[in-house]
Amino acid sequence: MEGRPPVDPKVMAAITAALAAAGLLPGFEIRRIRPLGGMSLWKRAGLLSLMEQRELGRFRK
Repeated sequence: MEGRPPVDPKVMAAITAALAAAGLLPGFEIRRIRPLGGMSLWKRAGLLSLMEQRELGRFRK
């Protein structure tokens, strides 16, 4: 297969999942779908902002 670019693993996973969902791959089943990346930076910044606003003095001894 010289001269051909390698197949991106994300593309291969999407194709395999589509074939399995259509029932065209006997013996394969989709058990879970999860994102590859971590938490969105916007969501993380929002959670951090909310956490910084919390009053933690009543829990300290």
